[in-house]
Amino acid sequence: MYQPPSDVDGDAIIAAQSLLLAGMAALGVVMLSNSAWMMSAALLGRVFPWFVIIQGMLIGVVVQRFGRGLDWRFPLLAAIAAILGAYSGNFLLAADVSADELGTGPLHIVTNMSEWTLGIYFKEVVSPIDHIYAVYSAAIAAFFAKRRLTRSQEFAVRTQHTKRQE
Repeated sequence: MYQPPSDVDGDAIIAAQSLLLAGMAALGVVMLSNSAWMMSAALLGRVFPWFVIIQGMLIGVVVQRFGRGLDWRFPLLAAIAAILGAYSGNFLLAADVSADELGTGPLHIVTNMSEWTLGIYFKEVVSPIDHIYAVYSAAIAAFFAKRRLTRSQEFAVRTQHTKRQE
């Protein structure tokens, strides 16, 4: 039977999980990547919808690194953050374009929005390809979000879990 090295502690691996840190890291990536997306669109004069895929990958990686999660909550958190990041980024880009056309700032557009504004946004601005990119971004974020364990770490976690159930 396989015996893990004595320095691997399954309880410490389980205790290292942090949904709060994972959520804060994901929120930080959403804010930074949406800012980068807006700046790239402003500088280059084009919107790159595939940027959402990169955003999803980054969200998944930071959820994995900061959350150190082993269960289903971490991929779910990453997927939700990726969906919200995709739609919020699209909304901020639309607000920026609308602000340029109306001769005001994007902050003015965002602070004066209503339910009607969101309805128009999803009806006229968001295309089917934006939905597809958002779903793929969520899937990629969920894929990268779960912590990868070595064989000895996996064994230690499983044996600790089995001991607790007995």
